[in-house]
Amino acid sequence: MNASLYLFPLPVLDQPPAVDKVIAALQGCGFMGDSLDEQRYLTGPAFFSHITFAGCSPYLQLQKPDDGGWGFCHIRLHEDRFPPLLHVTPQRGRPRCPVCRGSIPGWKERLSRWGEVSPRLWQCEQCAALTPLAELDWRQYGVAARCSVEIHQVYPGEALPGEGLLQLLQEQTGREWGYAWADSLV
Repeated sequence: MNASLYLFPLPVLDQPPAVDKVIAALQGCGFMGDSLDEQRYLTGPAFFSHITFAGCSPYLQLQKPDDGGWGFCHIRLHEDRFPPLLHVTPQRGRPRCPVCRGSIPGWKERLSRWGEVSPRLWQCEQCAALTPLAELDWRQYGVAARCSVEIHQVYPGEALPGEGLLQLLQEQTGREWGYAWADSLV
């Protein structure tokens, strides 16, 4: 499985909050544990207190595998990246215009070109609104944000961040936070 749950500050194209505030908040509440490298962290002791999993008994490997790969549940911080990359779950995401809620025809064919140009404006064929690609409504199955917290190895729709976690991030950074599922950046 190469899918992730992403947490990100809104609006997605604004200057992101300081990453040290994000790290302090996530480690302070026990969501994020020890550092694996400059951007990756183990899950913390209170990880399952801040994430709700659907299903009877989800299986998550929380320790780095012996082969040294990244195919386990861990947390990665993506700092200020401009333009942000667009990540989607193509099987589930169907973008809509955030103004009129109209569907976007031919989006799958355009997706490979959109990945690197998320700030580029897209014009809705139904209402003529101009919207940056990063701000299209992916119904929580796509994201393009300058800063994000990626929780690796989470199947789309399988886990939700707790209300308290998003509230904590908002309090610590002064920004509202959203979430989405999308393909992993590995």
